Amino acid sequence: MEEVVRRRRQVRRWAAATLFALGFAGLLVSLSFVTWRQSRAFEALANLDHVQREMALAEADQVELQRRIQQLASRARISGVARDRLGMHVPEASEIVLIAGGGP
Repeated sequence: MEEVVRRRRQVRRWAAATLFALGFAGLLVSLSFVTWRQSRAFEALANLDHVQREMALAEADQVELQRRIQQLASRARISGVARDRLGMHVPEASEIVLIAGGGP
């Protein structure tokens, strides 16, 4: 009878130790998963921040290019380029010729 009781105690100890080991292993797996998930979230946030910075730079470049286009297309610039590069000038009254004619 004592032998049976002793074996039952050993089985219970073994079962308790096994349950403890399984529980501890489960805890380690859970913590590892949480750590992995958090690291992935930090990577995603870093990528998002990088993309947002690139987007802000691209928008600033676009604004600068639009300003440059407006400057290049301005009447004052075009008049200056026509005068300097092409030798054009604003006509005097005697240089203006009106051609009479009907339209198409």
